[in-house]
Amino acid sequence: MSLDERLYEDVDRLAHERGSSRSQILREALKQYVASETRWSQIRRWGSESAERTGVRSEADVERIVHEYRLEHR
Repeated sequence: MSLDERLYEDVDRLAHERGSSRSQILREALKQYVASETRWSQIRRWGSESAERTGVRSEADVERIVHEYRLEHR
């Protein structure tokens, strides 16, 4: 894995501050990144499935639904 010099220095500094190794810092960072991307992927999939199920196809549909909801709940 290659890193630009600035990022390498930041990782090195962080490892030193934590009394850890560069490898451990990078493993933790990659683990968090993968978990975050996985979660966002699940959220996007849920959103797509919900939109398809409810017939939402555009921003205009969202605005219409919000407007209708607000009118009903005044």
